[in-house]
Amino acid sequence: MNLLVTGARGFVGRGLLAFLNGRGISGLATGRTAPESLPAGWRGSTRTAVLQGTRSQPVDGIVHLEVKQHVPRPTAADVADFETVNVGGTRQWLEWADQENVARFVFVSSIKAVAAGSGAMPEDSPPERSGPYGRSKAEAEAAVREWAAADSQRTAVIIRPAPVYGPGNEANLAAFVRQIIAGKPCLIGRGETRKSVVSRTNLCAAIAFAAEKPEPGCHVFNVSDPDTLTLADLAAMIAELAGARPPRRIPGWLAAAAAPLGDAIEAVTGRDFPLTSARLRAIRETTIFPCDKLLAAGFRHPQTTREGLAEMIAWTRAS
Repeated sequence: MNLLVTGARGFVGRGLLAFLNGRGISGLATGRTAPESLPAGWRGSTRTAVLQGTRSQPVDGIVHLEVKQHVPRPTAADVADFETVNVGGTRQWLEWADQENVARFVFVSSIKAVAAGSGAMPEDSPPERSGPYGRSKAEAEAAVREWAAADSQRTAVIIRPAPVYGPGNEANLAAFVRQIIAGKPCLIGRGETRKSVVSRTNLCAAIAFAAEKPEPGCHVFNVSDPDTLTLADLAAMIAELAGARPPRRIPGWLAAAAAPLGDAIEAVTGRDFPLTSARLRAIRETTIFPCDKLLAAGFRHPQTTREGLAEMIAWTRAS
């Protein structure tokens, strides 16, 4: 199989190319600048060169990772970029697929493409309409559905990953790991909130599974690790794997009292503060994105959460 992977320079893209190479899949990796240090069988090019030219080799499918990432407090420029990159960029690649007769498109979307709710949120949850980042991903999903519906021979797969962690990641879970290793407070109250996460290895495996999916039509899958743990269980597992002291906690009442102070500091300085009212709500909000539908389609996770965290902790300590 020969694939075109957009956004290949990112955290997921780098891991995906290595994973696909291990499965004997090669192709073309693109980015705003051409990706370098690629696995054997992979070529790099800029997105502009590919979109304005023609393919030099047959392309069996596109994996679309290109994204303007979510930011907690988006500026007007961020909102414009969400529209340009997440919506407009997706439409550009769909048009290219149409021109080049590529009938397989895998879109790596986001759990933020669906409206926030409590409890388990399956694939048919309502789309996000308010938040600018989530709305842009929901609009891009709609474009993918339209593309698939225009030709009965086309296959489109929309992947919605839970928050991704792994070696090289510097997002929320990485900060959580560093707090635990350093012995800093990392839990609020009893830490009973459950949160879906997914290791990069499991996400890459799901993308490869989707790229090989033969059935025409549009398919939507949540991707998360097999088990959804509480924050307390996740913290205990990280501490055990890292050989760190038991996770420290902040009393719930103290966090609630400190959050407004964080709001004020952010408002005055414009800089992020570790604890604000918005972050406290996010920490206390259960977010479960079940992957039952993906499992029913035949997918099997290559990695447990414990294995994924051990890999991430080893990288964190070496970096």
